[in-house]
Amino acid sequence: MSFTKMENVLSPLDEAATLGDINLLYALIEVDPHILDHIEAIPFVDTPLHVAASAGHVHFAIEIMRLKPSFNFKLNPQGFSPIHLALQEGHKTLVRRLVDIDKELVRVKGREGITPLHFVSQTGDSDLLATFLSACPDSIEDVTVRRETALHVALKYKRFESFQVLVGWLSRNTRKGAACLQYSILNRKDEEGNTILHLSAIHNDLQALDLLIKTKMMELNAQNLEKLTALDKAACKEMGKKLLKAGAIRSSSIEVRPTLADELRSNITARKKVITGIKRIRESMSDSHREAYLVVAALILTAIYQSALSPPGGLYQSEIGAKNSASAEAGKSVLSSSDFFVFSLLNKTVLFLTILLTSLVLIPTGWVGFQLIGPTFSIAFSYLFSMDLISPNLGTQLVDQIIFYLFILVFIWVVIEMVINSLAWKLLKIQICAALRINRLKLKFRVEDMHSAYP
Repeated sequence: MSFTKMENVLSPLDEAATLGDINLLYALIEVDPHILDHIEAIPFVDTPLHVAASAGHVHFAIEIMRLKPSFNFKLNPQGFSPIHLALQEGHKTLVRRLVDIDKELVRVKGREGITPLHFVSQTGDSDLLATFLSACPDSIEDVTVRRETALHVALKYKRFESFQVLVGWLSRNTRKGAACLQYSILNRKDEEGNTILHLSAIHNDLQALDLLIKTKMMELNAQNLEKLTALDKAACKEMGKKLLKAGAIRSSSIEVRPTLADELRSNITARKKVITGIKRIRESMSDSHREAYLVVAALILTAIYQSALSPPGGLYQSEIGAKNSASAEAGKSVLSSSDFFVFSLLNKTVLFLTILLTSLVLIPTGWVGFQLIGPTFSIAFSYLFSMDLISPNLGTQLVDQIIFYLFILVFIWVVIEMVINSLAWKLLKIQICAALRINRLKLKFRVEDMHSAYP
């Protein structure tokens, strides 16, 4: 991943860039106002910005960026952008100024898809690495032509401090979808199918291994293209012990999973059809429509809940000194049993449909949606309980019981689906499997110890 220095062709414009002479630049522009346009028309060329960046002339480079912003991302014949050359020559001040002006420069891909983030991950410049991540968080997702992330590069070139910065940034990131991003980046595979856990095992990097295990987000038994896990690639016994203790297993112990082609060929279950239908409705709904529907749903729920507080006709009131029979009716609806049944059934039906639509379609997925499900159904259960309290009927009718249990079943189903389709479920499965394997290993060792003690 080393950069080759460009050849200097000292045309008048290149001479101005080499010297950092802004006055000479404008003198040339006076002679030929299209002098920069001629260079822009060439697909791969050493622009004045390339020359100035390589020489470290901050003010001249900024002036060129202002005049021709397109030069920021232009590659020279060797496949390098101006910021790549500035990094190569160690002009950190210029690099920081370039990124301040255009944060997307952190993501510009040069030769072999190498970005400035990849480059500083390789060289081990932790300060610049942190600056790049803060300026352009999306750059963490960029990969080279070998499908290597910045974490792969840091491990490949044994830059543990850079690796610490990258993992630490992922752990502290609070942007939308941060948890999913962390899980995805930590378990991303390169062109050989190796995750960073594989690389830490291959390079015998115990520090990196410990750091990754502590994140609790690693797929310990991910297989590369050779169908080998990190435990299979462990370079020493100590690393093997650490992986075993964390719950890793060898590839020979992993059950063969159906491929995507096998899954697509299989029959679609009723559950899959329902889930697919819900997802299609979610995807086809715009944010503005979802917000409008949420407002309507909130108004409906408010109106329905109000009906339990103030039913038609009101409630019987208790009076001081009233007889026992009158006191027994206090707080009950004044409606007849048949009228209250119809009123209650209509309200509960609307409540059920509104809660179902809100929980399955309108509430966002992920942790936010998972946290909203509980309060949403709590309102429904509170309403059912309130209606039962004010019912003029003695005892709970069969229909009320059916509706109540129906709400419970829907609530359980929605929670299970949200958990299964969330990152939390993946992490939970990883931790449960790891715990089970650890206990199984402990039991195995105890049995072996007993056999050795009592042959």
